[in-house]
Amino acid sequence: MDFKILGPIEVRAANGRPIALGRRKQRVLLAALLLNAGKAIPTQRMLDWLWEEQAPPTAESNLYTYISALRRVLGAPSRIEAGSNGYVLRVAPGEIDVKLFEELAAQGRRMLSEGRNDVALERCTRAVGLWRAEAVLEGLSLPEPLRGEAARLERLRATVVDTSLEARLALGQHGEVLPDLEALTRGDPLNERLRAQFMLALYRSGRRADALAVYQSAREMLAAELGVDPGPDLIRVHQQILVDDAALAAPSPSITVRRFFAPAELPVDSAAFTGRAAEASRLRTALASAGSGPVVISAVAGAAGIGKSAFAVHVAHQVADRFPDGQLYVNLHGSTPNVKPLKPAEVLARLLRSLGDDAAASSEVDELAARFRSLTDGRRLLFLFDNARDAAQVRPLLPASPTCCVLITARRMLTSLDAVAHLRLDVMAEDEAITLLGRLVGDERVAADPRAARAIVRLCGGLPLAIRIAAARLVARSGLSLRALADRLAVEDHRLSELQADDRAVRACFMMSYRGLKAEQSRMFRLLSLLGGSDISVAIAAALADRSEEQTADLLDHLADVQLLEVCDADRYRMHDLLCLFARERTRQEETEEEQTKAVRRVLHSYLVITGAIGDVYNLRTRRNAKFGRPALGRFGPSPDDFTADHRTGSLDEAARSHAETTAVLRGIRNPVKAALDLGYLAEMHRLAGRPDMATLCYHEALEADLAGGAVGTYRTAEHWWGLGRAYQDLGDDARARECRHTSATIFQALHLINDDEKREIETSTGSDTLETILRYTRHGRGI
Repeated sequence: MDFKILGPIEVRAANGRPIALGRRKQRVLLAALLLNAGKAIPTQRMLDWLWEEQAPPTAESNLYTYISALRRVLGAPSRIEAGSNGYVLRVAPGEIDVKLFEELAAQGRRMLSEGRNDVALERCTRAVGLWRAEAVLEGLSLPEPLRGEAARLERLRATVVDTSLEARLALGQHGEVLPDLEALTRGDPLNERLRAQFMLALYRSGRRADALAVYQSAREMLAAELGVDPGPDLIRVHQQILVDDAALAAPSPSITVRRFFAPAELPVDSAAFTGRAAEASRLRTALASAGSGPVVISAVAGAAGIGKSAFAVHVAHQVADRFPDGQLYVNLHGSTPNVKPLKPAEVLARLLRSLGDDAAASSEVDELAARFRSLTDGRRLLFLFDNARDAAQVRPLLPASPTCCVLITARRMLTSLDAVAHLRLDVMAEDEAITLLGRLVGDERVAADPRAARAIVRLCGGLPLAIRIAAARLVARSGLSLRALADRLAVEDHRLSELQADDRAVRACFMMSYRGLKAEQSRMFRLLSLLGGSDISVAIAAALADRSEEQTADLLDHLADVQLLEVCDADRYRMHDLLCLFARERTRQEETEEEQTKAVRRVLHSYLVITGAIGDVYNLRTRRNAKFGRPALGRFGPSPDDFTADHRTGSLDEAARSHAETTAVLRGIRNPVKAALDLGYLAEMHRLAGRPDMATLCYHEALEADLAGGAVGTYRTAEHWWGLGRAYQDLGDDARARECRHTSATIFQALHLINDDEKREIETSTGSDTLETILRYTRHGRGI
């Protein structure tokens, strides 16, 4: 939030939107709080300021109303705290213009006293530039105590102007400053310091007589108005002019050639930047604390395309005013397609040139870094190092002065850097993503088809890069409707190809991270796509890759470090939808179909072991294995010894997650006949393990696989319908159980395995029969 009182009172939200402050007394109250920001103001003092000696009986309740209204318009009740000593307005560093003005004013006076005239002039110019009018809180009638504080600030402004004039004269800018001095002297004719500076500027400009005339006019006015003679400073300048004192000569050109240069290298801020309000506030607060301790370093990490650069640039622009010595930007190209990462020596040489040091000729990193630290010492500088590869690339680039701030973006967390505040960006919330799409393509297009707009951002997985590319496609083709683009994106195999425009492509962005992986890491990344992006545990991933759990945990942790996986829980991981599509592409190109099938079967076996860990389920598994064959096993993954009978009553959440993971795995089996067999096998295990709800889900999946494999009306399909009926019976849903038994019996009859009487007997059974019991009804069971 931005508070301004150096002129008319004004408050702006984080997005730059002005906030309506309400009635006059409410604005006076806010002005009082701002003039005393961070200090407690007693209630009685506030009442005196607002009503002076004419406070009505309801004054105190009215004050509470104004406080509540201010809290509401400021959007945060904690902004105005109520304590035993009164009310306190809490503002973060850099949020109020008067604090920055006082800081710059103090720096300007100090720089002038140290002879650093160019820096002094820059500080004073920025300080005066914060004023939007001649008076503090212009247009707002203030009570007497507050008028005193306003007058103090206005006197300080005059002092800053005087300091800037002194610095300009010291820099030899007498010709440029003459018009300003003439106007200021005319507005304040009794100000002897202004008269002395005006005389000096005239003298250095070759107008000696005019300078003496200014003194004569001042002497006459002081005598007439105040009855006094000119002061010693004015008399001294007059005497020096009379004798052409060499001390009045303008500075030599060698002194005036070097002018203070403040680089402003930040890239343009995105006009469509959306959301991230909480993260931006946190980062602004960190950057605003520069100078209060060690050098402030903040690192923003996140997956490819998550919007790290846009976010960092946006926040850097918001705090740029706090770094008057300059804001420097370098793209380190740590993950730029087809561009090599910059070497630290290259970056340091560039930074030194930006700071005005063209003499740096050394190629030694240590020497350049030492020179860089010397040049940045004591200067208020902001460095944005974008797209870093790793900590080793950034470490030599860090200044040592606490007056500097460093902002870094990288795909991985740079945890080996000391004293760094880390911030990780996640995908955008759906509403924020819709807003971003609207700003890019036009709110009217989004409003015309909001369902399609939501489909687009969902298919983009909330990834800002993907949303921007989708928007670029819509802008480039005005005839392309949001619905048409959503339909294109809905085709998984084509989605990444759709998400590319000009020099931007989601696939190329992912490829940079993928190419940085070692062989084992890239293999794990590819195989994970076979699970369809579902959550996965370390144990199951170990079975998938046929590696030990210890080795698998290391591989998964590395993939999470480079933002190719998300950590969901203590030992569970998930892959972003678009990354999963990319990994699936790589799998098809780099893994044989046989290896994919083996990996899926290893995972399936692991889930069957987990689900069938109870003794009576093992009996079913033994019979099923004899009939359908045992799944291919790997060397690693869960074993029956890992489970006990208490798995029968495992949590429903775990069972549901197991079902989601298992069906994702089975979708990776391209043979629907095998998938149907395994799903039926898994369904019966769920039922015997006391999870009939999971059993129904698996049986439905098995029937869909039957349909996909052309197995409708087969013995196996009838078996699945019978098992589904038993699961519904266990759930207490008798009606659905009867329907399933009827369907099963109808298929058996169509296969000529039972007659009409046997069909009726099956349909009217209790549903508690075992599969072996139903077999005796069939001709197959009777050996016919």
